[in-house]
Amino acid sequence: MFVSYSIFLLLCIVFYIFLRFPAQILETSAASFALWFSTVLPSLFPFLVCCGLLLRLGLTQRLGRLFAPLMRPLFGLSGVCALPFVLGILSGYPLGAKMTAQLYTQKQISQSEAQKLLSFCNNPGPLFVIGTVGTGFFHVPIWGYALLGSILFGALATGICFRKQYNVAMPSCTIPKMQTSIPKQPLGILLSDCVKDALLTAAQIGGFLVFFSVLSMALQLLGIYDILTNLVSFLPFSSAYWEGVYSGMLEMTNGAYLLSLASDSLRLRLSAVVVLLAFGGCSILGQTFGVLQGVPISYGKYFAAKCCNAAFALIAFQVLYPIVFSHTKKAVPVFSAHTAAAFPLIYGCFGFFLLCYALYCLRQKT
Repeated sequence: MFVSYSIFLLLCIVFYIFLRFPAQILETSAASFALWFSTVLPSLFPFLVCCGLLLRLGLTQRLGRLFAPLMRPLFGLSGVCALPFVLGILSGYPLGAKMTAQLYTQKQISQSEAQKLLSFCNNPGPLFVIGTVGTGFFHVPIWGYALLGSILFGALATGICFRKQYNVAMPSCTIPKMQTSIPKQPLGILLSDCVKDALLTAAQIGGFLVFFSVLSMALQLLGIYDILTNLVSFLPFSSAYWEGVYSGMLEMTNGAYLLSLASDSLRLRLSAVVVLLAFGGCSILGQTFGVLQGVPISYGKYFAAKCCNAAFALIAFQVLYPIVFSHTKKAVPVFSAHTAAAFPLIYGCFGFFLLCYALYCLRQKT
């Protein structure tokens, strides 16, 4: 009851800010929409379509079978849990949580298994981290690879740390048959469905981005950010840096963008970004809790797991930073064919494998 009244009071205050400062709110809303339309949508939309095709062609289910033998020794989970983990890596927030909820609803995993799986399967997608943040915001793709590698390490380390957190009765190490039954449809229909789903997902991401950006501006106009900044004024960070951190705690995309514009050192800005991306922010938490309705998990334990994930990702990034920074001194243009990248050969081979396997699956369907 207290939480409901608090949220109601906060919304009334925010609504007053909307009416009191309409010009600033409109400008922020337009700038957030422009950020989504010019940077987020172009980088995410093609990847969402490709992921949709991979899902419908059955590739991700087969990848789940491939990684299933690793789930028991590493994470203490049954093989069926490989599917949400693989999808969470390929597609990003909140698909890992969505697949976990689906498996629990279908009684393929227990409540303890779902709780443990959620501690590490819900992560940002590779193209968002590499394309939007690394290339679009910081204009150096290699930082996107470094951020992605750190986040994945944080997820794996969290999963291993939570291995014995809950007692899990593990069934056979298999992927459910219903997950591998792919209806045969013409490629044109599959592509049309993928484009439609990708547009809906991109629009949802844009809606959260605009809403939480406007909410962040409302809190700034209310003076909340100034109060918080004054409390930590003894730290050697600029006000723009703190604005990016506060905004990122609400919505990670806008927070990462503001941090890319701050005047602080690159290491400090990227360190804050990797924490925000690994944690997700209130916007991602809202999306995740939305798809987990009906799953009796502890939100407090999930929150603690995401904090652990962010801490491990930060540690990994501090190790990677001096190595990656030595490559960036070459000062090659972002879109040059000779742009340095942290793991170009590995990701290139993985992408080629996915393409070949997708063509094989398509051939099997026809």
